[in-house]
Amino acid sequence: MSETTTDVPAPFSGVEFRSVFQGAPDASVIVDTEGRIVAANEEVESLLGYAAGELIGEPVEILVPEAFRGRHATYRRGYVEAPEKRPMGIGRELFARRRDGYEVPVEIGLSPIETRHGRYVLAVIHDISERRRLRAFGTGLLQGAEEERRRIARELHDDTAQTLAALVLRLQMARRSRDLETRERLLKELHDDIHRASAGVRRILRGLRPPLLEESGLVAAVRSHLKGALAETTLEHWVEATDVDHLLSPDAKLALYRIVQEAVSNVIRHAAARRLFVRLSSDGGQVRVEVEDDGVGFDDTRPEPADGRGRGLGLVGILERAAILGGKASVESQPGKGTRVVATVPVDGLDSG
Repeated sequence: MSETTTDVPAPFSGVEFRSVFQGAPDASVIVDTEGRIVAANEEVESLLGYAAGELIGEPVEILVPEAFRGRHATYRRGYVEAPEKRPMGIGRELFARRRDGYEVPVEIGLSPIETRHGRYVLAVIHDISERRRLRAFGTGLLQGAEEERRRIARELHDDTAQTLAALVLRLQMARRSRDLETRERLLKELHDDIHRASAGVRRILRGLRPPLLEESGLVAAVRSHLKGALAETTLEHWVEATDVDHLLSPDAKLALYRIVQEAVSNVIRHAAARRLFVRLSSDGGQVRVEVEDDGVGFDDTRPEPADGRGRGLGLVGILERAAILGGKASVESQPGKGTRVVATVPVDGLDSG
């Protein structure tokens, strides 16, 4: 789309200027001292949904969330009186308003432009949605890791540590006992407690990295996880799977297992579903995982809110795990029609022979 040049001031209508301006990687607008937009590049449409020519002559406040327009006009007039090259809104979170009314988190750089026709201001608008989403995801990972440490510490304290303490006491009692029958009873209790402690440690280890994933592969690990995770629910579930293990590296297997694990956890916690379908397949050099339910669903057509909390951190984690592997993930849902999580990753473990 080309910029509409009608009413564009002379300093900004030249071919060279337009070539540089339109080639800028970020959305950019030029504003006069009255706050009217006199030029806008094509990236404005990509970011904010406005055709570049559509904004010519409009007040720049059209790009500002309604709640901040009054204050913005005051700040703008103050900047015009003492212009300088600097970022806008130092120390504050900034948002730009899209044509459809949604708000996008942005950084804005301001630069005064002095021409023989008058003074103007160049505003470069940089979308930081991805940065915020990654920051939210990173925060969630740290919180999740800390919570996992607390869970493991709690299990070790409440189960394993107490069992070991009881073992020490029984061992002391068995050593001191002179009655053969009492000693045999204590030794049997010691034997049983050791087995329970061993089972508890194995349970903790399975939570950290499921051994079945390495021993029997992704499909077997997914089936086992579903059996355990859904044991105390009324969810009916089906697994449709082809052998994909020979196509995946160990890291890819673990990532896809975690994707299924998180998606199933979301279904159990939020979906109020009756049926759950998990599919694993390969096609065209990719491995594909689908987790679909018939639950309450949600509206997936709305853009994510600017605070990065539009989707739970679990779903964000699914998207990031797939991206780390060079693949992609999507979440499709409609209210009352369930949710479908799809992740595809490139084949990276195929034996060249």
